[in-house]
Parts: sequence; C-alpha cells; structure tokens
Amino acid sequence: MQKNAPHQRSFLKWAGGKYQMLDVLLKTLPEGNRLLEPFAGSGTVFLNSNFDRYVLNDINTDLIAVFSCLKKHRQDFIDDCAVYFTQKNNTADKYYDYRAHFNQCTDEYERALLFIYLNRHGYNGLCRYNSSGGFNVPFGRYKLPKLPVEAMHLFIKKLRKAQLSHVDYSTIFKKARSGDVILSLIH
Repeated sequence: MQKNAPHQRSFLKWAGGKYQMLDVLLKTLPEGNRLLEPFAGSGTVFLNSNFDRYVLNDINTDLIAVFSCLKKHRQDFIDDCAVYFTQKNNTADKYYDYRAHFNQCTDEYERALLFIYLNRHGYNGLCRYNSSGGFNVPFGRYKLPKLPVEAMHLFIKKLRKAQLSHVDYSTIFKKARSGDVILSLIH
C-alpha cells in the first residue's frame, strides 16, 4: 500500500493531520479492497494510499461538503474558489467579514467556498467552532495564501473512487465488510 515519497499534500491545511505519520501509516496498512476513514480530516491518507474504493467520513459537515462540492462541480468549484484568493481579500477586515458571512450562510456550495478561504487564510489551519456552532478561528496574517489548484485536481481525480459521509464514527465501523480496512486513528 505504500506510495513512494514525497507524499502528496492535501489542498487543505489541517492541524493535527496525518501527513507527518504517512510513512508509518502506509507501511502498516494491510491489503484490502476498500479503505474506510471514519476521521478523514484533510484526506491525506486517502490521497497517498492505493485502494480500489474509499469511504471518507468526518463528523464535520463543512469538511464533507467541501469534498462533495469538489466531486460534483470539479473545475467550476475551483474557479469559484479562486475569486477569494486575491490581495484585497487577504486582510483581517475581509477575513472577519467572510467568517461572519460563513457563520450565517446556509447555502452548502457557498459555505464550502468560504470554508476553503477560511482554511487557507485562518490561523495555522485550525478548524474550530464555538459553543454556538460558529467558526471562530482568527485571521492568520499570511503574505498571500495561494489556492492549491494542482492539489485540488489530484483530489478530484481520486474522489471518483470515494463515497462521502458525515456520520458518527461508530456508523462507519458498522459498514465494514470482509476485505475492508479501517483507519481508526484518534489523536
């Protein structure tokens, strides 16, 4: 199951991601037909493993909505994301305006676009919500965050093999069948 280094990075920043552990993870994953990831996060293991099929799950509905929009809208979604990645949108004021809009937004597509903007412009790739469910990561003050278009294209290509869900991890465990591999890391 191991892929030769260097490994592919996800298009998302993700605090506590699995990228640093990939060499060990890929060496220890058993053979199987389908990888079930109950805690998909940025999708790093998905990107760097070689299974026939995948189930990517995360309890974070915003994250799974991003994956779903990428899978369904492909290049149009990337083009729509690019609108946010300009110098004029790389200020604290713009970031907090977009964050407030994200927290009020109910449209899945628009929310997914804003999630990528917030992920790439927010502090340290954090994804954090307050007790009211509002995204509350502060502005990251990066020189000029780039939209990782090439990484998004690789993700889209691989998503053809993936089923997406946002359910409790125990539900994913119950879906396991003979020949499945479950990646059940909790950090």
